[in-house]
Amino acid sequence: MRSLETFRQDLRLALRVLAKSPGATALCVLSIALGIGLTTAMFSIGDALLLRPLPIDHPDQLWDLSSRSDEGRYIQYGWPDYLDMCDASKDWAGLAAFQRRGGMLAVEDSSELVLISPVSANYFSLVGVKAAVGTAAVDELDGRPRVVLGHRLWQRRFAGDPHVIGKTAIISRRPYLVAGVMPEEFVGLRRGVVTDVWMSVDAWFASSGQGEKQDRNGQFEIVARLKPGTTPLRAAAALDAAIRGPGKHKPAPAGSPGTWMETAFAPGWTKDLMLGGGLLLILIAVLFVACANATQLRLAQAEARKRELGMRMALGAGGWRLIRQLLVETVVVAAVGAISGILLASFLMHKTSEFISTTVVYLDPGIRLDHRVLAFVMGALLLSVLFAGLAPARHAVRVNVAEVLRSDQGGAGARGGSKKILIVGQVAVSVALFGMAVLFVMSLRNAAAIRPGLDPQKKLFVMNVIPGLSLSGPAWCEQACERLASVPGVRGATFARRLPLSGSGGGMTVRLELPGQAPLAVQLNNVGGNYFWLMGTRVVAGRGIDTNDRESTPLVVVISQTLARNVFAGRSALGEWLKIGGKMRQVVGIAEDGPSNNLHEKPSPYLYLPYVQAPRGDITLIVETAGDPAAMERPLRAELKHFDPRSEVYQATTLRRQMDEALAQDNIMAAVATFLGIFGVVLTGAGLFGLMQYAVSRRTRELGVRMALGARPAEIQRMVLGESLRIAAWGVPIGLALLGAGQWYVRSVVLGVTMLEPRAYISSAAAAVVLTLGAAWLPAQRATRIDPMKALRSE
Repeated sequence: MRSLETFRQDLRLALRVLAKSPGATALCVLSIALGIGLTTAMFSIGDALLLRPLPIDHPDQLWDLSSRSDEGRYIQYGWPDYLDMCDASKDWAGLAAFQRRGGMLAVEDSSELVLISPVSANYFSLVGVKAAVGTAAVDELDGRPRVVLGHRLWQRRFAGDPHVIGKTAIISRRPYLVAGVMPEEFVGLRRGVVTDVWMSVDAWFASSGQGEKQDRNGQFEIVARLKPGTTPLRAAAALDAAIRGPGKHKPAPAGSPGTWMETAFAPGWTKDLMLGGGLLLILIAVLFVACANATQLRLAQAEARKRELGMRMALGAGGWRLIRQLLVETVVVAAVGAISGILLASFLMHKTSEFISTTVVYLDPGIRLDHRVLAFVMGALLLSVLFAGLAPARHAVRVNVAEVLRSDQGGAGARGGSKKILIVGQVAVSVALFGMAVLFVMSLRNAAAIRPGLDPQKKLFVMNVIPGLSLSGPAWCEQACERLASVPGVRGATFARRLPLSGSGGGMTVRLELPGQAPLAVQLNNVGGNYFWLMGTRVVAGRGIDTNDRESTPLVVVISQTLARNVFAGRSALGEWLKIGGKMRQVVGIAEDGPSNNLHEKPSPYLYLPYVQAPRGDITLIVETAGDPAAMERPLRAELKHFDPRSEVYQATTLRRQMDEALAQDNIMAAVATFLGIFGVVLTGAGLFGLMQYAVSRRTRELGVRMALGARPAEIQRMVLGESLRIAAWGVPIGLALLGAGQWYVRSVVLGVTMLEPRAYISSAAAAVVLTLGAAWLPAQRATRIDPMKALRSE
């Protein structure tokens, strides 16, 4: 009871003391709140992407398979590859295959685009996950194909109705029996990618056509569980041998294994050193700046109270009693800061998830405030208390009681070396954070300036469509484009399998065979006759695909500049014949390079095939408008419905919106880096201001003597500003060294920014100098207004 009463007394005294200096207390709380809020939000992202274990059976024993083409680029598997691997490994491993595709789910009078995962029959049993409702089965029941729903889709479209089990779901116009619902925690094997529906591979092939079933250039991913005694190295070699070879099999890259196995599903920071290591460094830097700033402020408050502390020691208060009182004050400040930080983190986490989900509907990284994140908050809070509380406590017990009782401005306490070390560290970190912000802003500007293999200023409306009429794909597309082109306000219409940077189908490759050279796996697009003209894609030699390229005419292909340069170095590619997907095609044109999946891609070989000569199941209609393309959505949809009442538009966008989505990652990184840069500069400026105010108050007598002996105010001002610049002189070089290390670390993420980018170094150094001079300006002005006689009398 006595200890509880003592704590109450300490708490009441702490509240009174903190209330006497509301400005410093509020700034201290704000520093801790920003530090804990930012680091908690960033930790929650790292936890969702790297640390949180997947809700599957023994994730560390589930191996992820990846394959390499001849040139070492990652390629996916076709269904025949999976079957060959299963035959080769049936005695020593279990394999499961899955892919991600889009489809339309019809519920009552509405429909929506859903992410479908066609999976092998053993997918759920091999992965080790059970249904939350019903059963996890995708095989047929009484001749009817079954599907498993994702928890988010079940809640959104079926209101979490448990009686949905056994009912029929209409997906892409086909009926399926609902077998079960997955747990909320399980959204698939790729973190952040939310699967809405799982169905069998056979059911998918039945709905999309059987052509993909025999295609080795597919989009399947494969996972494996090895039986005891089987090593990953031997397993990878045996699985690779099952799909490589002459004729039907994939080409093997020279000098390196074609198939790799890794445990990509076990959590840990080291699984992605770029993201994990970077987040750890940022967490340390942000917490250091916040805690150092709080420490500076608490030290300044302790210095201002040295007479009070000296009196208490003279009256018999022991050192532990003073330390306990100061720690209670720090705990109060840190607790309020932590609560505010949690609120800030919750806001940032919600906005981040909202932005990601709005940009790409099937993405949800699972950022949430759970027990793991709260444990991090408690650790950050403890660190804040220790960091910000121990230094003032150490300062208090070193108070010289005799000097304090003689004077208010004596030399009691520490000389401030530790304070300068902290502020030098803050300046260094702020220089590095500001420089990184400059780098990412420059990278964003460079990404926005990229020409993506088309004219980004075109006013285009894009629709992904499922036809309803019983026509061949090319015939349907041509007739649909004719109808759309007749709509008032439309300049023209074309079609393709996909649009660059759409994030759909970008992984599809085809085998390119060349005489005397190793085969290549090359990305491709199937396009309509006037695609190049309408998209503004530059044809640098020859011609593009046109309407004269028909089923009955010779097979042709348009290749990219990079492919022409790599394959036909020193000679013209026009008129040459290439074996593509087992068929000979003549090169009739060379098109400009452009990124296929994201703006950070380096130029790579690319092919354009006439859609009429190589039809695919996916159809993208592209319409150029005279005005705002978004305003044309309603008349274009209406005209398409008039042409084909059973057609479904499962996704519609504009080229401008798609370009914005392509820049989303760069925008996020630039925004985060800028925010952290501002955070570091502002808090460092506040800490430096507090230190200079503290230094001026300690040196009141010295400055008074100098002025009494004839020192002019300008000299006093230069002396204080010089003290601030000396701190910058130590902090800036250290910060530039940290910036150099950070720039090397993110070299693969920033776009078009060379190592040792001078603008980043010059701007961050200049910002540090301006920061230090600005923070010392008011204390320097205060020093010039010291009354020499009053300062001398006070001693």
